[in-house]
Amino acid sequence: MSAITAERPSIPNLGAYIAFVAICLIWGTTFLAIRVAVETIPTLALTAIRFMGAGTILLTICLVRRERFPTSRRVWIDQAINGIVMVSIANTCVVWAEHYITSGLAALLAAMIPLWMGVLEAATGTAPFTVRKSTGLLLGFTGVAILVAPGLRTPETNLQFFLAVGAMQVNCIGWNIGALRSKMRPASAGPMAVATIQMLSGGIVLTLVTLMTGDFTRVVFTTRSLAALLYLMLFGSVIAYSAFLYALGRIRPGKLTLYAYVNPAVAVIVGWLLLHEPITIQMVVAMLVILGGVAVARR
Repeated sequence: MSAITAERPSIPNLGAYIAFVAICLIWGTTFLAIRVAVETIPTLALTAIRFMGAGTILLTICLVRRERFPTSRRVWIDQAINGIVMVSIANTCVVWAEHYITSGLAALLAAMIPLWMGVLEAATGTAPFTVRKSTGLLLGFTGVAILVAPGLRTPETNLQFFLAVGAMQVNCIGWNIGALRSKMRPASAGPMAVATIQMLSGGIVLTLVTLMTGDFTRVVFTTRSLAALLYLMLFGSVIAYSAFLYALGRIRPGKLTLYAYVNPAVAVIVGWLLLHEPITIQMVVAMLVILGGVAVARR
């Protein structure tokens, strides 16, 4: 959930590589799980339940492990704000977008996250916006244009499709704002405790908004949607994040971030296999162009 500064990673072991594979598969399949869950669960209710549940589970683990929580009120406020931005805004945008676009398309658009980070780092003076980064960003938006182009040529394409594409960009920006704030204002606490604060902060805000909008009264659980919700809560938010923390201490960050290249491919393939979502030439080309842009920017 946040930018984490780890100790120098030791030599990777089998467990670290298993954790890495788990990250690639689980985070790559969360887009499909969201697509299934929104069949009967409204956007706000889904995100609120997911992160309140996951945050409560992580809180229990933290208490059992006696994880170190922040002692400063400023740190609590900072991490709460990060959670609201990353959970209440960024993740909610993904859920809303998947009402109108396929899970594979959402995953490809989410691959723009590293490129938007370069923009925000330049805007905040954290890192310069180099020619290499600008080239990567240009490639990334070229990939997005390839994805959107078929919709522009189709008269029956509705406005929601383009709003969903925009919502995925808001997701990228919101996620990076939270990550960048975490990097600029590191928390004097354990990483799992920080994640707990962020998940519960975002979950509480979403719960209040959901109560005001009445979305909870429109929740309908089917076997499919309930299974998808539990998968998002337990695997997507608790297990995958714990695997990420485990791998982070044993695999060098440069290698660990390779999951960002694997996730879109996993999402597209499982969407095609399980939901029969189409895989078009435009999607394949767009994926190569976007990931190529990420590779150039992060080289």
